[in-house]
Amino acid sequence: MQGGYDKLPGSDSGRFGQGLKKSAMLAAGTLAFGAIAWRATGDWSFGNFQVQEAPKCGRIEPLKPSFNKSIEMIFEDATFRDESLAKLSGAVRIPTEIQDVNPQPADDLDYYKEFFRFHEYLAQTFPLVHKHLKLEKVNHVNLLYTWEGSDASLEPMMLTAHQDVVPVNPDTVDQWTFPPFSGHYDNATDYVWGRGTGDCKNLLIGELEAIELLLKDGFQPRRSVIVALGFDEESSGILGANTLGDFLYERYGDNGIYSVVDEGGGIIQLGKNVFVAAPITAEKGYVDIEVTVSGAGGHSSVPPDHTTIGVAADLITLLEANPFEPTFTSKNPIYGLLTCAAEHGDKLPSSMRKAILQAPHDKKQREKMVSFFSADKRLRDLLRTSQAVDIIKGGIKANALPEVTTFLVNHRIDVNSSVSQTVERDLALIKTVAEKFNYGLFLAGEEIIPPTKAGFISVEPQKSLEPAPISPTVDSPTWDLFAGTIQNVFQNGHFKHEPDTEFYVATSLVSGNTDTKYYWRLTKNIYRFMAMVMEADIMRTIHSVNEHIPMSGHLSTVAFVYEYIVNVNEQA
Repeated sequence: MQGGYDKLPGSDSGRFGQGLKKSAMLAAGTLAFGAIAWRATGDWSFGNFQVQEAPKCGRIEPLKPSFNKSIEMIFEDATFRDESLAKLSGAVRIPTEIQDVNPQPADDLDYYKEFFRFHEYLAQTFPLVHKHLKLEKVNHVNLLYTWEGSDASLEPMMLTAHQDVVPVNPDTVDQWTFPPFSGHYDNATDYVWGRGTGDCKNLLIGELEAIELLLKDGFQPRRSVIVALGFDEESSGILGANTLGDFLYERYGDNGIYSVVDEGGGIIQLGKNVFVAAPITAEKGYVDIEVTVSGAGGHSSVPPDHTTIGVAADLITLLEANPFEPTFTSKNPIYGLLTCAAEHGDKLPSSMRKAILQAPHDKKQREKMVSFFSADKRLRDLLRTSQAVDIIKGGIKANALPEVTTFLVNHRIDVNSSVSQTVERDLALIKTVAEKFNYGLFLAGEEIIPPTKAGFISVEPQKSLEPAPISPTVDSPTWDLFAGTIQNVFQNGHFKHEPDTEFYVATSLVSGNTDTKYYWRLTKNIYRFMAMVMEADIMRTIHSVNEHIPMSGHLSTVAFVYEYIVNVNEQA
């Protein structure tokens, strides 16, 4: 392998965007639940969330529903708390694990037997829901509930969650404080333990609990309420939400849904008695770039200067020497949360507060803010497309030259970029190596440089997904209603007995992908939100050992869904 490379400029060519066929197979984007500790002069902990433009982080006017029979009970009644705990714990005890590759339900129903057991549990636990709501099973395992509204002219509102959980590694079971599928409640800490408590049976059970309560309270919606529950979100939703999305699109068409609420960002503490809700209004894009170096084989006793492994190593070195440049515009969804941190948090140095607040209109301050992010490995990918070489294989024997070496680069695409820009940037770097070693070059089967006696390099984009459309928030009554509901639930509910608490709402972005990628056609108003305080300790356990949430967080989830359904209908 020859020497290192200097930084090379990326390509903005649009040629690739004209020819690439977007694959429907999307890699499972793990929702960025892991907390990041921002250590400037202290800790500013928040999930891997990026936030949408917000000119100021001010308190939103709480939107109080006039129909609120059970709200005080949800927060204050010990009997209800115990009953709610039993519902959540029971759901966690059913191990609805999903693998990366799963059969079509029609081909192997027995494979999904735990899901069918979960369906029976839901029917027993929520009798009013199953008596009054229409239930359809899409692709055998998806659950689609419809609560018919009294006004068919109104677009339905839609709540979503997923039934599946990531598998528990058998080798780690002894590391759990309580068994992973016990649903154990620890009264001393107020924690409910078990796989799926945070991701996301809390939300699923909370949605059905709220509707059960509304039915019991005699509420009748004007606008229909849909609850769509997929079953393979943790393996990218191909069999679950993908089929649900098509089913719903056929029924309701373009923009036929009022809003979609799914799992996502939660409540983040910015400082002493200062909290901000960070619902996610967009998601980064995704693409895998598979690079294959093909060359001559032969006996290793007479090797060329560079084997295909050596050429691949040179490629990887060049790629890693050229990370994507960070970008910032005030349209980037990160900016709202940053504004809240700068205006109301107590952990950022004054110079950084100034840089954040002046970044949209002051180039020097903008560069300072970007530089601050770029210098921190925990934060830099919030403002750029990420890249990670995740897979490599080549060679089968010590005395045989490798004819083929393949590696894969995973990209999470910045909200201001695109699949085509990402691929073209990689292609520009790979072309440099192809020319250096006198190799041919192909992109998605299209010849860029003719193959030579030395060999050729193939570049194959896979599993591509453009960044999600940013849900509108400025001059949006739909957003105002959603945010106002959050403000009321926490200001006048969760933090009711803590009058010194300041509470704000800002939008955010996530680096992974949720099931909402299959619902883009249905509505522009997609909000990814978990109505609970996201402590860093809790976030570290998502998809890991000792997953747990506070029971108080589950109650606030139930309260939010209850109030949101009522507010949407009272404002219809």
